[in-house]
Amino acid sequence: MAVEREVSEWGVCLTAHPFGGANAALTIKSEIAAYKPGTGAKAQITFTGTSMASPLRLVDAQAWNEAMSAIIAETRSVIAEMKANRRKG
Repeated sequence: MAVEREVSEWGVCLTAHPFGGANAALTIKSEIAAYKPGTGAKAQITFTGTSMASPLRLVDAQAWNEAMSAIIAETRSVIAEMKANRRKG
């Protein structure tokens, strides 16, 4: 699962697109604010969802779970990078 990374002055935005086709609009995002002493780097994860009219199949739910796991792992990695860079500077 590829996770897109966008770095800006306020922090880092990670985005996963687990699907193509009809479910391409379903995304998972993690916004990680720049590291601050005393509070660290704050992360917020958001995602679009499905409805009762268009539920995910089991195989799609597994792909969604893999994408969420990838976002969480990458978020933890970015926070660790921010913390390490803060110590250097």
